[in-house]
Amino acid sequence: MAIANPATSRPDPNNGNEPIYYLPGPSNSKDVEAETSFYVGSGFSVYLNGTVGVAKYTQTDLWVANAPSNTEAVGLTWQRNSWDIGFFDKRVGHMWNDNTNTPIQNQAIPNNPFSITNFYINYTMRGASHSRGTKVQFAINNLLDRHNIVGVTPATVGTAPNPLDQLTLLPARSFSITLTPGYAPNR
Repeated sequence: MAIANPATSRPDPNNGNEPIYYLPGPSNSKDVEAETSFYVGSGFSVYLNGTVGVAKYTQTDLWVANAPSNTEAVGLTWQRNSWDIGFFDKRVGHMWNDNTNTPIQNQAIPNNPFSITNFYINYTMRGASHSRGTKVQFAINNLLDRHNIVGVTPATVGTAPNPLDQLTLLPARSFSITLTPGYAPNR
């Protein structure tokens, strides 16, 4: 079954500040996904997920932009009393970007696979306190500080690299501390 894709845009060649909206055309997607999580013991669990798929425009049989050919994720978590610790790595497979300059070219720019690794540690207050359920989380996103190219917006017609192409990179490593308050009145 063909899926009608949402409108997308590209800069107007006569006025770069104004977008031109267009419909990229219907596409067919076929994919398979498998996911599991299992308890290893001593508070440890393993999470696995994988997808394999194809998403192509029906009229041209070319890949839909930003549709990866596969993804894989693996995670290891540990839970004990009030503590939760997790480590997850996700790989995104090969995908394509379109060149939206006139004439529009689908499947114009290849993007190599990339991975991102995240880590978190949580502490949740338990017991008879009114603030039980309060959670403090420390997280590190992009733990290995990778800066892979995850998207390209070409500056010119064609598929040749250009110094004016706009690259989208994985964001740099970041840290966050989150406090989620809990309130539990006496019963």
